[in-house]
Amino acid sequence: MKKLIPLIFALACAACLPPAKTPPPPPIKTAAPARLTPEQAKKVEQLYYKAVGAYSRNDMTAANAHLKEILVLNPYHKPALELREKIRLATGRN
Repeated sequence: MKKLIPLIFALACAACLPPAKTPPPPPIKTAAPARLTPEQAKKVEQLYYKAVGAYSRNDMTAANAHLKEILVLNPYHKPALELREKIRLATGRN
């Protein structure tokens, strides 16, 4: 019994302490948008619509091919990145 009293006291004291602080997550790095020529911007737009069309026809191979072309021109194209993630989740590929 005498050995339990210090243990109970320690547990009671520990319950009163605030939780340990975890360091904040590192800031998210945002890259500058890619600077495309008007021709490249038009091509990216066309490829994106082709990718969406292929996705809606359930042709994931073609959609991925169009998205890869987009991301070569503009690796930060948010709609293409989002569609690529949707395809990844739908197909179960990593």
